[in-house]
Amino acid sequence: MVPVRMSTSLLIVVVLLTLPGFGACQGKSAAPGGKTEAEGIVDSVIDRLWVLTDLHWHKGEYNHIVNLCRMVTAADPSRVDAYGNAGWLLWSMDRDAEAVALYQEGLKANPTSYYMYDEIGYYYFLRKKDYPAAVKYLEQAAKMPDARALTLHSLAHAYEKTGNLEMCVKTWERAAKDPEDAAARTNLTRIRKKIRG
Repeated sequence: MVPVRMSTSLLIVVVLLTLPGFGACQGKSAAPGGKTEAEGIVDSVIDRLWVLTDLHWHKGEYNHIVNLCRMVTAADPSRVDAYGNAGWLLWSMDRDAEAVALYQEGLKANPTSYYMYDEIGYYYFLRKKDYPAAVKYLEQAAKMPDARALTLHSLAHAYEKTGNLEMCVKTWERAAKDPEDAAARTNLTRIRKKIRG
């Protein structure tokens, strides 16, 4: 197992390699996949940092995981799973303001993916029970081409919690178009019965 102090060394490497002009000093030789040698090194460091999060998870060292995730997102802001995992850990430790700030940072860095809208929507739904806020973010997530079925499920439940049964039905209908989504069909039937009274 790699000691925790290794993370600091890895961070220094990531910071150096992401500085403007540093990669140019490394030459133009390409690594596999068309990346420069420096980009390949950065990718390897990021992957190692990510592996370290799992080691800390099994030891209950959640603050270490949050810090490692911050290192990962500093080096590669497109790693939405790092924002998501760190945000979840932060609010699980009652550090809600930090979690929301991190989610917003991830949203700013990845505005065209469903992922961060989904994460913050889930936070407002589950953690805060603020269903209108959850709807706001989950609606954005559901508009994205990469949105997943679970996003539609969360959005439909949030509509139900806000009393907007018309939009709830429409969302379950959209999810039920997937022939594999039995849960959507079951919920669609349930909400239609609820409307009929």
